[in-house]
Amino acid sequence: MEGNDQLPQEPKLKYPDCWPMVRVTWMDAMDGDTGWVPLSKMRDAKLATCVDIGWMIRNDDERVTIIGSWCLDPEETKEEDKEGGRYITIPKGWVKSIIYLQEKEKKAWT
Repeated sequence: MEGNDQLPQEPKLKYPDCWPMVRVTWMDAMDGDTGWVPLSKMRDAKLATCVDIGWMIRNDDERVTIIGSWCLDPEETKEEDKEGGRYITIPKGWVKSIIYLQEKEKKAWT
């Protein structure tokens, strides 16, 4: 697996920038056709290669969790008060690579 597997224990930056933005490539099951299918086609079935992009909030020996959305509320100052959405937890054994995405240039949309 590519990339650094360790995350800081205590976030040093403000949310959501305290967690790295990553691209995770992982393998998943592929459904087969319904009905009668030749056994040779079943034996040659491929796995699905999946790609997700998001903030990586967990990366340990068991799993990788990334989220696609943060709810930023200035009133919330503790991690347990923060909320996110569009998350996926992937078993670590299914992960093929984790690429850390770097910000090249900060632009403000107006």
